[in-house]
Amino acid sequence: MTEVLYGIDYLEYYFYWLYYKFMGYPLIIRICTTVVMLCILAYFCLLLNIIYGIFKRKKEKRRYVRMHNRYYDKLKEISLNTNHLTDEDIANKLEYDEKKRVKTNEIRIIIQLLAEIKTEFETQINELNFQGIQNVFQVTRFFERELQFGPKRSKIQTLKLIQSINGYASEAVLVRFLYHRELELRNSARYAYMWLSQGNPFRFFDEDIGMKLRKWDMMELHAILEHRKRAGYATPSFIKWVNTSAEEDVKRFFINEIRLYNETESAPILAKQINARSPEIRSEVIETLGYLKYKEIEPKLFEMYHTQPEEVKQTIITAISEMKTGKAVDFFTSAYEEADNWTTKRSILKALYEYSEAGRAMFDRLETRAGPQTAILFAHTRDPLINQIS
Repeated sequence: MTEVLYGIDYLEYYFYWLYYKFMGYPLIIRICTTVVMLCILAYFCLLLNIIYGIFKRKKEKRRYVRMHNRYYDKLKEISLNTNHLTDEDIANKLEYDEKKRVKTNEIRIIIQLLAEIKTEFETQINELNFQGIQNVFQVTRFFERELQFGPKRSKIQTLKLIQSINGYASEAVLVRFLYHRELELRNSARYAYMWLSQGNPFRFFDEDIGMKLRKWDMMELHAILEHRKRAGYATPSFIKWVNTSAEEDVKRFFINEIRLYNETESAPILAKQINARSPEIRSEVIETLGYLKYKEIEPKLFEMYHTQPEEVKQTIITAISEMKTGKAVDFFTSAYEEADNWTTKRSILKALYEYSEAGRAMFDRLETRAGPQTAILFAHTRDPLINQIS
């Protein structure tokens, strides 16, 4: 009687057939044959994946082109319209049926189109109409659904999109990710929370004094601060995080923000950081105090100058020259005569030349006594376009 094979029996039969067929060959032949078979199988799997990817990208491109042709010009017109339009008016202009359920892929493309418009016409956009478009397409509902049920990658992308189109998601939805064990998801959720919240959005720096900031994080955080400033949201003073954070990068970031936002009221407290252990922090503090023109710190700068590394010395010179109290000519002169670093000498001469009439006069006297090697520094200070010889 002939035995009939079904399903997995076929695979089992051929497996043992191959197994016993090669059992009689040397070990090296069996190993090579196995490796070649696995490579062939991997090749076909990779080929199928590439073919699938090509077709998928072409399909997505066709869908994007179709949605772009259908909506982009209308979305741009509504976004740039200076008159406030109701949600009903926007739906009519878009010829969109609000009762029709929008496909997830279509909403993603709509959000992409809105992000493109936001990037290109940011200063011209009517925010009320822009939010109205999001209401019509139920973008907030899409964001919250993706955050609740989407995979990790989709969650992170959604959190970025909220910021890119100035969208919205409920704080109750965001809270569950603020302390997530995955660093990228946690940071993305925190930045979205800082973007949206009007309660205590920067509490993470109080709760986690070891919170780190990478260069990209600093760029994102600065964009958030700029957004909050434009939107009229409350932003606390940065000085408290300069004093409490354990991370140097965080301290330097907030010192830079104090300088950028000209927080003159923070200068007396910031001055207490002038003896920080890190030369980089000292330089940032001194540069900021000079920019804020905190003249009370000038005597301390005179005193500490001679014990500092060259980078800090150059920062002190620049800070004192920006304060322009009129009391630093003698200090600049003695500092120049003691300096053995050409970059430092150049900084001092530039400070003297721009400081005051007395500073310019001292610059001229020093120039008359300059030797052939240092004369180029004076010439370069008068005319920065000439070549500098080092």
